[in-house]
Amino acid sequence: MIYSKSTIKNIAESIGIPKLKDGITTAMAQDVEYRMHEIITEAMKFMRHSKRTKLTVADINSALRVRNIEPMYGFETGQPIKFHKAASALEDIYYVEDEEIDLDTLLEEPLPSVPLEVVYTAHWLAVEGVQPRIQQNPIQVDAEAEEKGPASKRFAKAHSKSQDGVETIPLVKHVLSKELQLYFECITESLQSTDPIVKSTALESISVDAGIHQLVTYFVQYIAVTVKNNLHKLETLRTTMAVARAIRSNPNLFVEPYMHQLIPSLLTCLVSKRLCEEYTEDHWSLRDNAAEQIADICRRYGHSYHTLQSRIARTLLRGFLDPTKPLATHYGAIVGLTKLGASTVKVLILPNIKAYMSLLSTEMEKSNAQLTHDGKHCQEALLEALRVVAREESGNAEGGLEAANLNSVQKGRLSAVVGEAMAGVVFAEKDGGAIVAGVLAIGKDSKVSSGGSSVP
Repeated sequence: MIYSKSTIKNIAESIGIPKLKDGITTAMAQDVEYRMHEIITEAMKFMRHSKRTKLTVADINSALRVRNIEPMYGFETGQPIKFHKAASALEDIYYVEDEEIDLDTLLEEPLPSVPLEVVYTAHWLAVEGVQPRIQQNPIQVDAEAEEKGPASKRFAKAHSKSQDGVETIPLVKHVLSKELQLYFECITESLQSTDPIVKSTALESISVDAGIHQLVTYFVQYIAVTVKNNLHKLETLRTTMAVARAIRSNPNLFVEPYMHQLIPSLLTCLVSKRLCEEYTEDHWSLRDNAAEQIADICRRYGHSYHTLQSRIARTLLRGFLDPTKPLATHYGAIVGLTKLGASTVKVLILPNIKAYMSLLSTEMEKSNAQLTHDGKHCQEALLEALRVVAREESGNAEGGLEAANLNSVQKGRLSAVVGEAMAGVVFAEKDGGAIVAGVLAIGKDSKVSSGGSSVP
């Protein structure tokens, strides 16, 4: 037996159980030997799976954990354990010598440095199948630099960093092939052409080509730079908005990650105070185009970015209610909110029409042709917002209303909601009765839902 009966007796006496019978000590020694063999066999499995030939304390502890036994503490060390023999008249006893530590010396030693906290960071492993050349994704320098000669070697060396023997190039533009670079240059030149056929061909290519996914970020950057540098060039801004629409309409491109870069350019074309040289130019259609694209983005990507529409609506509402902004900005904000849907109009535009119309009337009364011209467009935008509400509430509205047949009570109720100035504009329209019915239906629904009685 490996584990002797005398060892069992010594252990029993140390815990207060003297004079064990020989039969009991023999049975216990055999059971202990079986358990030790079982643990060592389990530990050898961990050793073999770790590709080692030497059994360690960690293997024994892993085997104990598998058997749901508390592991041994105090023996986890990289150094081999040294056993010392103690002199005894009866049998050989081995022990592990404990190291004596001077507490005064230990307390006088400087404290170790505080370990860094564990943090998590995110980075792109690949974008549209292309791995960005950043520190987190080390890539060997392309072999093309070796073939192109010493000039390419110097360029690659100047734009690369060495980290742990790995060369990384942080500039994404080196990923583009020569064909894509040439394509991008040709497209941007065609977009600046005065020939409408060349320009439309370039836009059609952007909207249908399947192999330009690597150029999406470049087109988005092109849109941002062009809008910033050409704020007073209406035709250039129209072309830029057409490029944005073409990119989004291409079914082969995944543009969702770039929406946060595209939306600021669209908002600029929507609410900028000046988009052309002369106020008589048709910059209103450009603002309408930008509003349609923003609304389409909210519909398509609102499920992924839940706060997208609310943030855009908040930005447009500030532009709508700010009296220091020009009327062109007010028009863009009204159109943008209207395109977001009838619910947005009910919550954000309708409660503020009355106060806004008092401001608009004051501005239009000034002897300024531009203010009068811009004010009429703002009135038309508000009228279209009311039409959106009327179409939404057509099922709940009073049918058969005509603008000419409106009674004084209905006119008074409309004036209380939108103000007398706006009510006069509504009454002058052919579909004024439908608009009045829709607006009054909203008031009726709100009173019913709040527990009040509706006005007859």
